[in-house]
Amino acid sequence: MGRKIPGKRHRGIKDREKQHIKRLAELELCTNAAPKNINDQEIPKSLERIIKLKEAVKTSTGFLKRKKKKKNALICVGLQHRKPSHSKDGVIPVFQQRPGESGNQFMHRVSKDTHNFLKGVEFEKKYGVQIERDSNTGEIQGLTKCKNKKNAVEILGIKHKNINKKKKILESSTTLSKNESRKLKLLAKKEKKLERYDGFEGLQDKIDFGEVVSEPPRLKIKSDEINEDKKPKNLLLNSLLKGSKEDFFTSKEINQFGKRKYLPETERRKLEEQQSKAITAYKQLKSERLIKPTRVC
Repeated sequence: MGRKIPGKRHRGIKDREKQHIKRLAELELCTNAAPKNINDQEIPKSLERIIKLKEAVKTSTGFLKRKKKKKNALICVGLQHRKPSHSKDGVIPVFQQRPGESGNQFMHRVSKDTHNFLKGVEFEKKYGVQIERDSNTGEIQGLTKCKNKKNAVEILGIKHKNINKKKKILESSTTLSKNESRKLKLLAKKEKKLERYDGFEGLQDKIDFGEVVSEPPRLKIKSDEINEDKKPKNLLLNSLLKGSKEDFFTSKEINQFGKRKYLPETERRKLEEQQSKAITAYKQLKSERLIKPTRVC
């Protein structure tokens, strides 16, 4: 349940006219508001833009001309991507059109050089070598041996690839019979069950269908003999209640720690009789003490 949100308190009567004026003032700036004068009609904004463009053409001296591409410019290929996204492993060759070279001749030269470049890449991958090229011209200068770029973790993973795999058990040359293979399977199942056994399976309670429990279970502990050190003190009624006390402690049926109302009627009567006997004996001894005359020195 959430908290109770208090309602708005109505204090006084609000004027309808004032509310109407306030609402109209808020709607003045809105676009969908009704026109102030029905007879007046505003010019649409699209028409206003056309009028402005016409006035701009009249005032301007001439139209803006587009820049034409130079036809005589030489073609350059290879410097388009100054900041490439991929890792720069080798030098990318730059193809520049030579003066007096036609377009077809240039394209033929580019295709030939690219074919040679791709072959060089294949050669590098095959033999683990890097070809050194000139950064400006792209011509081959020499060869260098590539370093192994594999991480140390990857190398260990390749080396110990079959660590987690289960070792195959070497089967004997003699083939097993059906009964023997069945016995081996049963033994394997028993071993698996023993591995899964936690120790709490024997402590589970089996509850029958429809069983009802009104209270928690009680512990049934046998009363041990009282130690000599823990005997009660020598009281006034010890001499009279020796026999009754022994009967009380030796009786197994009486529950000393339970409440009297939960005991059966026979045990309750026995306890009440013992209590009444003890009270009468105590009163008798007290009266005998009072009756005895005190000695005068």
